[in-house]
Amino acid sequence: MAAIRRILTFTQFTLTEYVRSGRIIIEIIATMLFWALFLRQWPVDLNQFFSLTGVFTLLLSMYSTSALLSLGERPQGYTIITRPLGRPGYLLSHYFVALIVVGAMFLLVTAVTLFYNQLVFRGAFEFPLGEVMKGAIPLLLNVALLASLMVLLSSLVLNNTLRLLVLAILAIALYSQAWHLSPIFPYIRPLQSLFSWPVYPAIAGFKLATTREFTGPALYIPLSQLALTVLLMSLALSAFKRRDIILRNQ
Repeated sequence: MAAIRRILTFTQFTLTEYVRSGRIIIEIIATMLFWALFLRQWPVDLNQFFSLTGVFTLLLSMYSTSALLSLGERPQGYTIITRPLGRPGYLLSHYFVALIVVGAMFLLVTAVTLFYNQLVFRGAFEFPLGEVMKGAIPLLLNVALLASLMVLLSSLVLNNTLRLLVLAILAIALYSQAWHLSPIFPYIRPLQSLFSWPVYPAIAGFKLATTREFTGPALYIPLSQLALTVLLMSLALSAFKRRDIILRNQ
């Protein structure tokens, strides 16, 4: 309990500092620009809304997680890491703040879209609360999944060699439509079959957020997203414990 309390306290402190420093303005501006460019011009139904916001929240998750982790590399972090909070609490706190910031931006764009739809388009498309929740769950789990990957790939956690190795694995898994054009495809194909399965929860989660059809095997998609997120964060925490870190000036 004491460890959880320390993590929550430092999470609150980091979030407060992030807001007080004004860095969150970038996320707010990006969110409002996204709404103005893609959601304001015409009434959107829930399928379109989650399809567009699904992409936006992933991009925002990449930025916010990277920004917070770069702040975590400041020399002041040495003092905090050596305190009872420890390395796991330090890394988890920054991760949680990234999730809170992106989640808040998703709530903001959802609220603005609902209000504008009712005010200007007279509720042309209804957004039932239950359907919004069905779409939000896999969408936010994808945010957590991508943020955990960004934590694992950060210079704070892995050295350059291991980061390149993880990126190579992702390249083999993701670029399935291009490898067959290469003469080395027969040699890559077994690796692609092996590495492509971790990508499935994210892709299936994006589709589930758009369709919101929790039937049959789709019921297990959020569980697979959560399991993969926990696995990636466990790897990140394990690597961070063994990492000889050099925090740099920001």
